[in-house]
Amino acid sequence: MKIDSKMKVYAARLLTGAALGAIAAGSAAAQSDQIVVTATKRAQTLQEVPIAVTVVNDELIEKAQIQDLLDLQFSVPSLRISQLQNSSQTNFIIRGFGNGANNPGIESSVGVFIDGVYRSRSAAAILDLPVLERVEVLRGPQSTLFGKNTSAGAISITTKQPEFELGGSVEASYGNYDQILFSGTLTGPLTETLAFRVSGSINQREGYYTNVVTGADTNERGRWSTRAELLWEPSDVLSFRLVGDYNKIDEECCGAIQLFNGPATLAIGAPAPFGLGETIDTAGDTEYEVAFNTPPSNELTGKGVSLQGDWDLGAAQFTSITAYRTQTDNTETDADFSAADIITNPQDRQYKTFTQEIRLSSTGDNTVDWLVGAFYFDESVDFSRDVVSGTQTRAFIDGILAGGGISGLESALMLPAGTFLQPGAGYFGEYTMDNKSYSVYGQADIHLTDRLTLSGGVSWIKDKKDYTLNDINNEPFYNVDLVEVGFGGAFANITMLPPTPANIAALAGSPLPLAALAPGVVINPATGMPFAPGDVSTIGTVAGAIGATPCDATNPALLCNSALALSPLQFLPVPVNVPNPADPLDDGRLSDDKVTYTARIAYDVTDNLNAYFSYSTGWKAGAVNLSSDSMPPDPATGFGREAGPEDVELFELGFKAQFDRGYFNAAIFDQTIEGFQSNLFIGTGFVLANAEEQSVRGFEVETAYAPWDALSLTAGVTYLDPEFDSFPNAPCTSFAGFSVPECAAGATTFDASGFTPAGISEWSVSTSATYTHDMGNGAEGFIRAEYLFESDTQVVDNVSAAIASREVNVLNLSVGYESENGFQVMAWARNLTDDQYLLSAFPTVIQPGSFSGYLSPPRTYGLTVRKSF
Repeated sequence: MKIDSKMKVYAARLLTGAALGAIAAGSAAAQSDQIVVTATKRAQTLQEVPIAVTVVNDELIEKAQIQDLLDLQFSVPSLRISQLQNSSQTNFIIRGFGNGANNPGIESSVGVFIDGVYRSRSAAAILDLPVLERVEVLRGPQSTLFGKNTSAGAISITTKQPEFELGGSVEASYGNYDQILFSGTLTGPLTETLAFRVSGSINQREGYYTNVVTGADTNERGRWSTRAELLWEPSDVLSFRLVGDYNKIDEECCGAIQLFNGPATLAIGAPAPFGLGETIDTAGDTEYEVAFNTPPSNELTGKGVSLQGDWDLGAAQFTSITAYRTQTDNTETDADFSAADIITNPQDRQYKTFTQEIRLSSTGDNTVDWLVGAFYFDESVDFSRDVVSGTQTRAFIDGILAGGGISGLESALMLPAGTFLQPGAGYFGEYTMDNKSYSVYGQADIHLTDRLTLSGGVSWIKDKKDYTLNDINNEPFYNVDLVEVGFGGAFANITMLPPTPANIAALAGSPLPLAALAPGVVINPATGMPFAPGDVSTIGTVAGAIGATPCDATNPALLCNSALALSPLQFLPVPVNVPNPADPLDDGRLSDDKVTYTARIAYDVTDNLNAYFSYSTGWKAGAVNLSSDSMPPDPATGFGREAGPEDVELFELGFKAQFDRGYFNAAIFDQTIEGFQSNLFIGTGFVLANAEEQSVRGFEVETAYAPWDALSLTAGVTYLDPEFDSFPNAPCTSFAGFSVPECAAGATTFDASGFTPAGISEWSVSTSATYTHDMGNGAEGFIRAEYLFESDTQVVDNVSAAIASREVNVLNLSVGYESENGFQVMAWARNLTDDQYLLSAFPTVIQPGSFSGYLSPPRTYGLTVRKSF
């Protein structure tokens, strides 16, 4: 793929910046406090490693009061993390790419690793962070060394190991919304070769949303975690690290405000007999208020054990990492997001995951540094998801959305009044997925000279998924075939006989005088064109065509199917379970494999300026919609329950300049994803589709400078220019937020090639300043300010920018004091200016014309006391 003219402009800008960095460096000595990273699965300094990576160390985590991974994005401008419908739906995005938060069958494009163990589910990674050493955010595809689901990047978390010297710390925080946070760690020796560490935390906070129906709070915190470790070093060349952890989340989350109230939502608030007379949330306000009749509950439990062994063989080191994890996730959501009792959505998920990695890497200084390894992943998913009608479902749908049409359909079908939409009826789904993945990989760094290094890496990844879907739809209305209903009515109108099987069999093939039926109105299914006066057809053909023809201004009632007007209200379709006996290809099996590779050249221009150019590919395995709206592929659109793999290609040019009091790192890139797995909520379900090709071009700059010992300054700037390069059959429902003439004319798909994807800010800027003051007697104080800016962007593709757009301006502040004996006190504030912006937006469920959204957290502040020993 060629780098276009825009990329040449970016390159010129960054070459100028790199030259300035080199001039500033001059002959100054290298930075003494080197940051060590393992982005290439071997220890290198941040300035040496030829990868775009951001490191957040333990000191920054403490001073910035980073409490979980959600807070990391304020220190890494290319990273965005959002928590949506519940505590387990957390999405990671790097350079504008990422997905996988809403569905167990759709994995994340950003891999999360804790101490080398892959955390396959985002909920497993959102726990109060343990005692950390550093967090590395690797940008761009990392599939060659990190596996199948790192097509957009990887987050690698390294915790502190047990130590052979007794020590530890305790910490307590109190903040607004009655936040109470306790954490502590203790480490030390058990024998000369065996050390331990135990850690734990409790995080509780009242919710910052108010439910105006019940008066209760939501978006609270209720979490605790514990972790125990053993480090055994029986010899100088052999070590084992055993880790066990347990974490629990029990909280009400998450609130969604009303962005716009359409007629259906307004009718919920209208008094009887015009509506349901329930409280509705005022649209477009910035208050943290919701109107839910059912509190959103979340109960998550995660636990696991891992064992890492390292054996120094002299010229090489052998490493083995074995892990087993389980996670349960039980949630209940007020799925209509209103005070009316219309729909609830209980879900239960259980994941069991086993991973095994082995690798052998060279050690010491060599002409060729090499690494080979293999990775095995085995996960089982058990998932249940129900969509249950409430006590007001019938009144809402029949009285407000259908204008009595549901009752009329009951009457036409000669069913007892009240048959449809009774409380407790709905969809009840059970889903399973077994996922096995294998990969082997290798990489070599060839040092041609003291300054020039060529690197090459390759991996082969095999991924297999076997899944089942078993949905039971016990709601009679959802099971009515409205086309068949129309056929029966048309047959009766044409023949003046009841549509009994005997009458249909006897007369369906009889010739029909079309002139008597105003030809030209009904579509002939044989030709796809309207019937013409000279056409010859049969009673059965014409009745079938009328049954499938909706009423509009050109169709008289006799020649169209008025029941089809109710089809949008059948938002839970008749299930097609998997395996599907009617379609041998719909067998619940996905199997893909891919070879990914990396090629890189790195050159030390001077002792303080490094440059690199890399070409790499990445891969994410195919995905499946494990949900009640999962259907076989639509013959017209091709969209269905499965999406193919993502293939990623990246060109990147980078510079890393290091000088006496700081560094300047820059990268320009051109990244393309073929088959991007788009999964967008459209109000009645999700549309899973592969975009043929999506790309992002841009640049990143990160710099740190200490003009004098007491002051440290950092800045990070990211520019992104994303585009759907090719998306010829984009679903109209996924782009309802754009003005698309083809869709307005009634098409279901259109060509979105050239469109700019929503939700990706063009500019992101993250800056910080930390001033430290020597207060004498070994004590010091500090003050730190951190600011994040993201330029204005439309939030999601299917909600217009006029309703849902965002610009981010967040300021975090902390001030603290630390004595010589390890006592610390710190006051902090996050989002000090109380900036409000949308994390996401969506069409409100079964309320056409209404839109809801998730707000960013408000200002929080508090006081932390810590004692280290």
